[in-house]
Amino acid sequence: MKALNPFANPGRCKLALVSQGVSLPDGLQNASHWVAQANATESVVDIRLPSGHFATVPVAQPYSEKSSIQLRQQDADGSARLQWGDEQLDVQVLPAPRFYRNKTRSGARMGSFASLHENLLMLHPLMGCGFFAKQGRACQYCQYDSMLNEEEPPLRDPLELVEVVRAALNEREVDTVYLYNGFAPGDDVGLSRLVPVIALLRRHLGHRQIALETVAPKDTSVIDALYAAGLDIFVCNLEVHDADRFAEVCHGKQQAGGQAAIWKALDHARQVFRSGAVVSHLIVGLDEVESTKKGIDALIAHGVVPLLQPFRPLPGTPLENLAGPTLEMMEELFLHLYGAISDAGFPTHRLRHMGRVLTPMESRVLDGREAMLSERWVSSSLGRHLDGWMDGLRRHLRAGNGDGDEMLLDRRPMHVLLAGEALPFAALMVIALAAFTAVSMQAPQGLSQNGWSSLIVFTLCLVLWVTQLLPLAVTSLLGLALLPMLGVLPASEVFSLFGNPAVFFILGAFMLAAGAMQSGLSERMALLTIDRFGTSPQRLLLTMLLLPAVMACFMPEHAVAALFLPIAWEIVRSLGLKAGNGYAQSIFFALAWGAIIGGVVTLLGGARGPLALALTEELTGQTFSFADWTMAAAPIAVFMLIISALILVRITPMDGIHIGSARERISLRRLELGDFNLKAKAMSVLLVVTMLAWIFAGHSSSLAGIALLSVVAMFTLRLVSWRAVEKHVNWGVVLMYGGAIAIGKALTVSGAGLWLAHAVFPESIAGLALLALLALITLMFTEAVSNAAAVAIVLPVAIPVAAAAQIDPITVALAVGIVSGFAFMLPMGTPPNAMIFGTGFVRASHMMRYGALLSVSAFTLFMITVSLWWPLLKGFGE
Repeated sequence: MKALNPFANPGRCKLALVSQGVSLPDGLQNASHWVAQANATESVVDIRLPSGHFATVPVAQPYSEKSSIQLRQQDADGSARLQWGDEQLDVQVLPAPRFYRNKTRSGARMGSFASLHENLLMLHPLMGCGFFAKQGRACQYCQYDSMLNEEEPPLRDPLELVEVVRAALNEREVDTVYLYNGFAPGDDVGLSRLVPVIALLRRHLGHRQIALETVAPKDTSVIDALYAAGLDIFVCNLEVHDADRFAEVCHGKQQAGGQAAIWKALDHARQVFRSGAVVSHLIVGLDEVESTKKGIDALIAHGVVPLLQPFRPLPGTPLENLAGPTLEMMEELFLHLYGAISDAGFPTHRLRHMGRVLTPMESRVLDGREAMLSERWVSSSLGRHLDGWMDGLRRHLRAGNGDGDEMLLDRRPMHVLLAGEALPFAALMVIALAAFTAVSMQAPQGLSQNGWSSLIVFTLCLVLWVTQLLPLAVTSLLGLALLPMLGVLPASEVFSLFGNPAVFFILGAFMLAAGAMQSGLSERMALLTIDRFGTSPQRLLLTMLLLPAVMACFMPEHAVAALFLPIAWEIVRSLGLKAGNGYAQSIFFALAWGAIIGGVVTLLGGARGPLALALTEELTGQTFSFADWTMAAAPIAVFMLIISALILVRITPMDGIHIGSARERISLRRLELGDFNLKAKAMSVLLVVTMLAWIFAGHSSSLAGIALLSVVAMFTLRLVSWRAVEKHVNWGVVLMYGGAIAIGKALTVSGAGLWLAHAVFPESIAGLALLALLALITLMFTEAVSNAAAVAIVLPVAIPVAAAAQIDPITVALAVGIVSGFAFMLPMGTPPNAMIFGTGFVRASHMMRYGALLSVSAFTLFMITVSLWWPLLKGFGE
């Protein structure tokens, strides 16, 4: 059979060169000027064919010296001639990059870090492969062990890698940076170490691609982290399709999960990366031709782009005496590859500058096809820039900024993600246009121009609070900025409202809660109580309800939920419960419901109470005390806890729950913490004294003063550090307070609040009917926005309505403030709901069903309490 002419077309020529190499009968003059290291073991030269194709060609190897293609007559400018029998082809040998001779910051030669082939920079972040640490585990065709043979190869200095990349960029335009990750122990095969490296490289590479070739990780979540960090192309090599042949030549990979692990990694990556960006090599010559074709078809069926790599018998490997593939075999397989990819409609432009293989885009030249317009476009400079920008946009939509230890990618369709990103901007533009139009209009009859402006600001903030197109605190800042700009209130008066005592009261409460957590008091109390009373499944469940309720009387409900969430996790984990288990769901329901209900009892449970206090004082000059709030709210909270307990017992399956393991984990944690130390004891005394002071000297001007004095005492006793306090103080709430109080003040001063009240509420509604209506409106708002936002929305309008109906404003403030705390139905209503929903153990339908039952119960209890209990309290219910 006549041998194929390797010079018949550019594709065949490149195939012959990269698979067989070239012999050097005349040697290679000034070899160091021309030879580039494709890896640490194989000498290569880069050759440009007359067609423009680029090939990285092995030289000075035993197998390449047997090649039928010779490289001759090299001139000083790189002009050379390839000879095959009587056939000749003029080519250009490219000099090795100059930056190879540069030194990194540690003095290492940059050529030992990387090799640059046309626009492809091959980078070695690890100094070896762990498979070479043990005899017989390395792949039999691989000679990567010329570096360090350690089971966990050391990672090069990331900043030195950046130095190498920047040096390469200074010398030549780089399109793709291709990283290798050898094997390292662990389920992530060492990939977690590369996440920050890729993130660092991404900051320097702009639109350029980053590719990574790796052993298959068992923990596929690391693939998500790599993508979020900035990886564009994921390469995990199947090597050979036949399973028996794979096990024979890839001992280490077989022991690390075999082909099953590779398919799992490829399938996972395909869900993460763009089409055409998940790649797998098949080595031609290690498997039968038909088996390799099946491998090509299988990879394409999985959405993976196959790349064919010719087997080269490297010296020193177990397969050094195995003959490489023939040109006929290579051409047959590449034609099959191109046909299969064309039929599948795969984009194949990702690895467009691979000199060591014939890419799928280049394979078309084997049968004489010309590049289509779309192929030329994606390979153009503008196309590459646009493609890189699209990759960045896609990554932003799927992974945000890529930070965080646990990366959860959004896998919804791209059009849904784009709509989700674009719609908020469009909505904000529409809202801004509507507000601008309203400002230019004349005020309605009966309303001053200042009143109209304040109403516009209130409506704008109302819409933004409900839609949450902006963070709540940012919306409040917008209100603060607009009020003086529109002439409603002087700037000095608007910003002075940040000095409201309620702002400093809630600030002090946050700081005291931080002290309780930092000193270990709160966790010790929680674990002690659970260990003492959680002796059966039912008692443990009820303890997880009642204990957060009690603690939420003394610290914000979100802090209580954050404290108990890991405890609930430990209980569920130790019991071996999975998502969908009824007992596990009830444990999380219990901690959320307890925190929510307990947070209503005192002004310390959340921001809603202090905000209601501040708004009432600013709008009416009247106020209520710490004890007033607690006396009004306590009966509702007590009966809500009873109803919650009955619901939990009714809906929770107790059979088969053995709590011994959970109690053992809790006991171990108590042993780790030890007994109550001096800081915890001192913190408990300080909190008790503070509570007593609030109860017996609880008028509004004293609440903030007492809180701040307690904070000073806490720091004086060195019970907490300022850094710990900063972690727990919700500064956004402080900002929201200032805006909400200012907007409420503007509505009152301008008369817009009273005008709006008459416009919205019928004059015939009064007494209990009006309180019931206000409670229902507040309940609806508090499910959609935060508790404090519900108060900020409802109370500025409710107080003028109450005044017109001759209802005590304190009664209205307590009604709106207390009812706003009962958000049970939706995750966004309150932080405890959001926290438990995020665990995956709580079903949304169950949260809505049982939450609706609790909301109805809260409304019913509120009406009973207002009718029967509040009239008995001094000044209430009038």
